[in-house]
Formats: sequence, C-alpha cells, structure tokens
Amino acid sequence: PKPKPKSIRMRRQTSFFSKAQITAVAVLSLLPQSVNAFVLSAGSGSLNRLSPSSSPVRRATSALLRSDNLATSTRSSGGSSNKSRTSLSIGQLFDFLPKAEGSKSAIDPQRIQDIKAEIKSLSKGTSNGITASDTVQSQISDLVAELESANPTTNPTTSAKLDGSWMLVYTTNGGSSAGKLGPFVGEVEQLIRIAGRDEADADYINYVRIGGGAVEGALTATWDVLSEDKWQVNFESVKFKVLGFTLADKELSAVGIWRMTYLDDDFRILYAAGGKNVPKENIYILAKEE
Repeated sequence: PKPKPKSIRMRRQTSFFSKAQITAVAVLSLLPQSVNAFVLSAGSGSLNRLSPSSSPVRRATSALLRSDNLATSTRSSGGSSNKSRTSLSIGQLFDFLPKAEGSKSAIDPQRIQDIKAEIKSLSKGTSNGITASDTVQSQISDLVAELESANPTTNPTTSAKLDGSWMLVYTTNGGSSAGKLGPFVGEVEQLIRIAGRDEADADYINYVRIGGGAVEGALTATWDVLSEDKWQVNFESVKFKVLGFTLADKELSAVGIWRMTYLDDDFRILYAAGGKNVPKENIYILAKEE
C-alpha cells in the first residue's frame, strides 16, 4: 500500500538688573510671533483619533494567524496533498496575558542613576538640546532607550509621581518648548498640579522664562487619559508677561498627544508631535530639581 504522507508542522517564530531689562525690550518686538510659536511648539495640533484597541484575546488570535509570524517546514515522502497543523507551546498560547509589573529587563539601580546623570551632563551647554550635535543626540538616544527598557511605572499617565515641578533637561524640539523665543533661550518648567485636587481640576502649566523671569510665557492645559502611556493634552490659554506686566493673554482651543515612556520619582521621558503640520515626534526629558 502507498505510505501515508507525513504531516506538515508549522512553528511560530519568536521576532526637552540691566541685562534683564535689555532682554525684555528685545522680546517685546517678538511677542506676536512668539504667542503662536509657543503654542505650536508645545505639541498642539489636530488630534488624530486613536482607534480602540482590540481585546487581548483578539490580538493574540491575530498574532497566531499572521502568516509572516509562522514558518512552515514540510516533510513529505509522497506526492499527494498534505494536511497541515499548527504546533504551539502552552506558553505561546498565553502570550496575550498582561505582563506583571517589574517584568522589564533588569538594570542595576546604580546604572539607572548613572544613565540619568550622563543624560544631564551631555545636555549641559546645548540650550536644552537646541544646539546639541549629532553625536550628542545619538548618545542621548542610546541612553534613553536603555532607560526606557527599565521603566518602573506601569501606568505613567495616571501615576501620582507626575505631580510637582519638572525642569526641561533636553528636547529635540527647536522651538519655544525648548525655551527659545527669538534669539533668546531660557529655562523651561512644567508644573503638574494633581495632589489635593479632584481629577477634573488637575492641570499643568508650561513656563518659559528668559532673563531670570524678566520675560515669562505660560501655557496652561488639562488632559484626558487615552491609555496607560498616552495623554490627550487640551491647551486652554497662553499668557506672556514682561517685568511682571501681562502683555498678552489668549484663550486656546487646541489639542496634542503625549506619549510617556519613562517615569520615576525624579525623571520623565515623553514624546509629542512638534506642531500642527509637523508629524515628527519630539522627545522631552525632564527632571525634578534636587
């Protein structure tokens, strides 16, 4: 009799007081452009609706059925058509289950502190990243990737660790979100106010201060939590002061998306689109002052 063909087995592949007066006067001439630039540079723009994520089981099923994730090895000794079946381990069947907190790759705590110190050191003298060389940008990018792999906060968008004053260390945004207004570059503070407030009253203020505060821009916003790592930021107003006098106070109606990849007690990493017509994401690294 003709021998029965051997079965085909499919296996899954594992795949950012005089001198002050001079500065203030100079910035006055730049104010009209600065208001618009301040908003656009902060990552506002048209909101791209996020499609709802599918259920874990559906994601798992789709992953199992994708042909580019399956390898077929044929063992045949006959000429007739062969039946096929999928061979999966028990562990693979449960790949869709949520991973436990702390399942990120282990990095020595001292190494994490060293990475943060190195990022701060590389960022010094770069005007919050504006003048960073390609080499420095690449070095920081590598360090960021290593740090992100050890993110200790599973749900950064709802964490109480966000509360407080954060100073910009580095960004790839070359606009006012990096503290740049015209030819001047100042410091950037992001004040997130959560503690002691109802969820609906939580907000944040993004400050840009030039000349020791002689010139100050303040962008106020609230947010909606979209997922465990994304905020929809709702920009509400922008205000400019020179020597303590308010020169511009404008209401806004703009939104942006923030994607958060790292958060601990004193260090944050997030990404945001650079503006309405700039699809590129910019990185922002912030730290709490010691």
